[in-house]
Amino acid sequence: MSRASREKGKRGEREFAEVLRGMGINARRAQQFAGNEGTADLKTSIPGLHVEVKRRANIGAARFMDQAERDCLPNDLPIVALREDRGSWLILVKAQELPRLIDKILAERQM
Repeated sequence: MSRASREKGKRGEREFAEVLRGMGINARRAQQFAGNEGTADLKTSIPGLHVEVKRRANIGAARFMDQAERDCLPNDLPIVALREDRGSWLILVKAQELPRLIDKILAERQM
């Protein structure tokens, strides 16, 4: 990996740590040891949370979010469910909308 790629990765990790801190979650870049087992990109105040940060020029799945945002009603919360063949389901949601999604899930569970 080139130095420029490593620096871009570090910037992405710092940026996302700031996003989490904005949500009231203590987060910082973790000590990196070449991606050994159990080594996350970020350390957070949430026990058992493993955060990997990927910052790329183009992420194909982002186009799916663009579609969800175009197609949803004004007050709806757009999310995208993704699954590769023989893979597990993944949920794509904008980071700033994560607290809103959590609130909606908790409200539904209390009914």
